[in-house]
Amino acid sequence: MLPRYYKQDIDNRKQQINTLKIFNDNVKEIKEDSEYEVQFYSGENNLILKVSLGADFPKEKPVLVIQPKVDHPWVKENGMVINAPGLLNFTPHSDLGRVVQAIIRELQRNPPALLTDNSVISSNIPINGNETRTSPNFSNYNFSPPQHSSNNKAISLVFPELNQLTNEDLRFLNESEERQIEFIDSLPPFKEQNRILDELLLQIEDIAEDNLNKEQQLSNLKASVDSRIEEVTKLAFDNERLYSVYQNLSEKYSPRNIQEELGKAAKTAEEDGEQIAESFLKGDLDVDKFLNNFIKSKSLYQMRKTKEEKLSQQLDRLEKAGF
Repeated sequence: MLPRYYKQDIDNRKQQINTLKIFNDNVKEIKEDSEYEVQFYSGENNLILKVSLGADFPKEKPVLVIQPKVDHPWVKENGMVINAPGLLNFTPHSDLGRVVQAIIRELQRNPPALLTDNSVISSNIPINGNETRTSPNFSNYNFSPPQHSSNNKAISLVFPELNQLTNEDLRFLNESEERQIEFIDSLPPFKEQNRILDELLLQIEDIAEDNLNKEQQLSNLKASVDSRIEEVTKLAFDNERLYSVYQNLSEKYSPRNIQEELGKAAKTAEEDGEQIAESFLKGDLDVDKFLNNFIKSKSLYQMRKTKEEKLSQQLDRLEKAGF
C-alpha cells in the first residue's frame, strides 16, 4: 500500500499535467508523465515548447526549452526558458498549464528572431528521460563580463543593475555563489518581496498574539454559557412541574367541576337529613335534637342545591353565547 503523502504527490503531478492540456492546444505526449511538446506559431515561425518534468515535479520546477532557438530575454542561447515570471516564481501550487500559456502568449505577442548559430553550449536537459534532470537556479546563471551576444543582452534586460558593474566586479560575481545571492537579494523586486514577507510575518504574529489574549475571554464566556444552560434547564424542569400543578388546579376549580361538586354536596346533605329522620322514627333521637339536626341538614341541602342550579344556568347561558 502506498504512503498517503506519496499518493498525494502522484495526484498533484497528474493534476499539473491536466492543466497543461487544458490551457494549451496542440499538446503532444512524448513520454508519459514526463515529456511533452506544445506546437505554436510566433509570427511566421512554427515553434515547439518542450516541457520536461523531473522526478520531483511539482516540488521542483519544470524544464522548458524552445525549439528552434530564439533571441528573447526569457530564453538562453541553448533554448532554455529561465526568466519567465511564472517559472521564476513556480511552486507546487502553481499551474503548469498557465505558466506555459503565459510563455506562449509572450512569444506570440512579441515574436522573437530565430538564432542561426547552432554551435551553442548544450543544456543539461535530457531527451531520453534516463538521465538526471536539474531545475534551473540562480547559481547556474553566468555573470561573465559583457560580450556582444544575445544571451548577455537578455541578462542585461532582466538585471539592468549588471550594467553598472565593472569587468572585475562581474568576474568576482561570476566566481562567488555567495556574492550572487547577495546581489540577487539586493535587487528591488526581491527587496520588495522580502518587505511584503516581513509585513505578513508581523501580521501573523499580531493575530496569533491577539488569539492568545482572547483565550481567557473565550474560556470565561464558555463557562458563562454553560452556567446559563444549566440554569435554563432547571427553570424548564420547574416550569413543567408547575404547569402540571396548574393543570390539576385548573381542572379542580373549573366552573363545571364546581357545579358537579355542589351537586354532590347537596345530595350528601339530603341523605344526611333522611338518616336523621329515620333515627327519629326509630326513637333514637328526641324531638328537640331531631328538629335541630334536621333543620340544619335541610338548610345546608337547600343552600347547596340553589347554588348548583344558579351556577348551572349561568354556565348554560355562557355556552350558548359562545364562551
